[in-house]
This record gives sequence, structure tokens and C-alpha cells, in this order.
Amino acid sequence: MKQLVRALVVAAGLLVAAAAAQTATAAAACRSRLSAAERVEALNAIQNLMGRYSHLGQLRGEDTLQELFAMKQPDVSWRSPSGPQGPEAMKARFRQPGEAPRDDFDGELHVHAMLTPVIEVAADGKTAKGVWDSFGPNINSGSEIGNWLWLKYAVDFIKESGTWKIWHLQVYAVFNTPYDKSITQSAWERANPGFSSRPGAAAAGATPAGARAGGGAASGGQGAAGPAAGGSSQGWSAPKNMWIYDGKTPPQGPYIPEPYCTFDPATSYGKI
Repeated sequence: MKQLVRALVVAAGLLVAAAAAQTATAAAACRSRLSAAERVEALNAIQNLMGRYSHLGQLRGEDTLQELFAMKQPDVSWRSPSGPQGPEAMKARFRQPGEAPRDDFDGELHVHAMLTPVIEVAADGKTAKGVWDSFGPNINSGSEIGNWLWLKYAVDFIKESGTWKIWHLQVYAVFNTPYDKSITQSAWERANPGFSSRPGAAAAGATPAGARAGGGAASGGQGAAGPAAGGSSQGWSAPKNMWIYDGKTPPQGPYIPEPYCTFDPATSYGKI
């Protein structure tokens, strides 16, 4: 009996070792399909692509971003509260070449700073994945208070005709708070709709949000339901692991990409 058990243990060990060796061999073969120079070139191109996303959105308005997206892909998407999905919806959302601006951008300032990038290029060189933090002012007009907005971007990239393009872009919240409020105060208001002050925070106690100067939707307050708030009134389905600071639960967000061989739809950032 002992000999049988010993034989089974040895056999199991051999199977584990063989599986590990097979995995290591596959991983080595996967890595060898993309040269170091090709990988560096792809990383630079993707960094520049997201830099253009940031600068174009800030300087010329977000309706100028169509050229950055993979418009030949039927599932191309820009998943944010106001973002379209699919080529036709993208064309309707973005300004066409030569088209005049659709809106008056006077007093508007949206900064999409691209921070702490983690980028992985598929070993086959056809796709890539990346995540970024993004922090900056979120101002729709000079007549409102404006918000501090911190997001995470999670992006699938694909090469179209030899050029890297944004394939699926998903926005994840971290926090969204007016300039005159702390992050914790905004979290409390989100959990207690209709009030703008925590008990004891002001001499008069909690007051309805609408009665507070600058506290309504027009000022970028919690009623504004901007990108980080994920307002349901904008017809947007938030990702499963969407998380906004609430002072209670640990942070969530997009998974950090790891080295991979080829694109798997099951791990796409375009999945809700």
C-alpha cells in the first residue's frame, strides 16, 4: 500500500513538473514572437496615442477624438456616461473632418492627465492593454464652481493598418467633488441624497442641497452626475467593479494588465 501511495505521489509530481515545463515553454515561445525593439516602438506609440487623447480633449473638445479610435472595428467603444459604442454611434458623437464645433466651449476646462501608466503589448503585436490614473479639473462653464475629478482609464488597443488605435476605452471612478467640498463630504452627500452637510459639520446642521449656494447640478455638485458619478440619467451602464470613494469600502477598479500572448474577448475592458 505504501509503495502504491509513493508511486502515486511520484506520478503526480511528474505531471505537475511536466505541466510547469509546458507552461514555461509556451510562455517563452510567446515572448519570442515580439522583439524588444518592436515592443518599445509599440509602447511609445500607445503612450503618444493617450497623450493625444488628453491634449485634444482639453484644447479642442472631446468631439474631435474620432481619429484616435479604431473605427473599423464593429465593437469600438468609448465607455463613459456620454460615450458612444459602435462605429455609427461614434461618428454621430464626434465631429467630422472640416465640421464646425457643435458647442460653445467658452469657460469649459476638462483635463485628462494620463498618470501611472501600466501597458502590456500582446506577444503577437496585434493588440495591447493599458490602465492610467487621471486627475484634473472638470468645468463645464465659467458660471459654475467646477469639480475635482479623479478617474481610472482602462483601454484595449488594436493595430489598424499598421497604426495603434483605441479599441475599447472604459472610465472608472475614484472620486468627483466640487472645489469647495472635501472628498469625504461629497461621499456623505452621495450616501444621503438631498442633504449637503453631515450632522455637526455646520452650526445649523444638515440642510437640503438645493438651498446651498452653488450646491446644485449646474455647479457641478453631486446632482451633476458627471463621469465619476455615473449618472443613470445619461443612459450609461457602469462596469461591474465601478467604485467611487465612500469612506467605507476598499477601492476597486480595472484589473492591471499582465503579459499575454493574444487578445481574449473574455478579458476585454469593453466588457461591462
